[in-house]
Amino acid sequence: MIQRAAAVAIGWLLVGCGGPLAAGQPERTPLEQALHLRDQGRLDDAERDLRTLAEAGDPRALLECAETLMMRGRHAKAVELLKDRYKHAPDDAELVGAMARALDGAGQADDAATAYARRLQLVPRDATSALRLAELLVGRGDLVQACMVAEAGLRAQPDHAGLHSALSRALLGRGRVPQALEHARLATNYAPDDASAWLQLAQVHLLVGELELAKAALERSLKIDGQSADALRDLGIVLLELGDAKGAVVQLRRATQIAPDSAAAWTALGVARHRAGDLVGAMAALEAASRLQPHAPHIHANLAEVALDDGYPRRAVTEARKARDRLGSTAGADLRKRIERLHARAVVVALLADALCRGDKDGAALQQAAEHELHDAGLDAWLTEIPKLGAECTHQVKAARQRCMSPAGTANPAPAPPPPP
Repeated sequence: MIQRAAAVAIGWLLVGCGGPLAAGQPERTPLEQALHLRDQGRLDDAERDLRTLAEAGDPRALLECAETLMMRGRHAKAVELLKDRYKHAPDDAELVGAMARALDGAGQADDAATAYARRLQLVPRDATSALRLAELLVGRGDLVQACMVAEAGLRAQPDHAGLHSALSRALLGRGRVPQALEHARLATNYAPDDASAWLQLAQVHLLVGELELAKAALERSLKIDGQSADALRDLGIVLLELGDAKGAVVQLRRATQIAPDSAAAWTALGVARHRAGDLVGAMAALEAASRLQPHAPHIHANLAEVALDDGYPRRAVTEARKARDRLGSTAGADLRKRIERLHARAVVVALLADALCRGDKDGAALQQAAEHELHDAGLDAWLTEIPKLGAECTHQVKAARQRCMSPAGTANPAPAPPPPP
């Protein structure tokens, strides 16, 4: 009797709490049932049911089906699903927002920017859309428009840290460093636990050469998010500029482990290893960067520098020529001159080392050979600099001579193998 009474009491308790015995509980609608499946993680079933409802003309199901596709990373499918209604309902703010996110996730940045801009026309206080639009505009170099979008967003929400960071990036790109610094600081004030805000502040400090301040901001960022490859890369660069090449290598190795597809991280690691005296490791890291970005002139220039120091001047000539060939029409005069000088230096080192290895002491013949090769390479401006270049490169000539005199030496090494993970 006591057990039966207890069972009855438990039953009434479940009814009172809305449990499975609750009377009169309304059945879920088909849309609610599909969303319930999604909440349970049954995305395949949810997508199937939502698509069926959408095809039957349910506009809410259409949006929810697109959301489900995006949850599964199928943004291009979401774009296809939404495009017809998007054409016929350009004033539906929720639809426009969903389409913007679908296009964004599908990698259609320009179309996504257009959709985000339309969303902001419909919902001016949508800070999330303003932030993403500003980021897309910065990414494609439309810095003035990015500033306008971020500033408009901040007028509506002046304490939005993300918009302050985005505005800082746009201002930095426009060379307005004091304003960029101001907004980067505001971002960290409003969101002191936001690792990306501290990273942006560090990048402003780094650009203006405030290395200790950059280091402090990066350490703060990494304390919040220790797996940020960008922060680790920038910390490595800061340590390198502060003279701590070994410390830089440690941070940059971590960056490449977290982001093995980051050419910037591999390039920085190569430079750090070079300065630390690890020429083999430097070459391996720079080769990895070159595989990721084969048309980047600065990577080939760094490969040339390492090859020269490692006693492979002909390899340096090849890499310097690649660097020159990859310079775009917009390359600055200083960069172009630096790479041309590197190319000329590599030619002179190669000829001097070859002459020493042959025991050839005919200075006039060497001068003539250098002039001929520099002329053929389009480096006539450096013909009068040949003696000076040779005097500057005695240690590189010595390294090359040691290579050619060694039984195992070779003047043209094969590309370095892939670096260890």
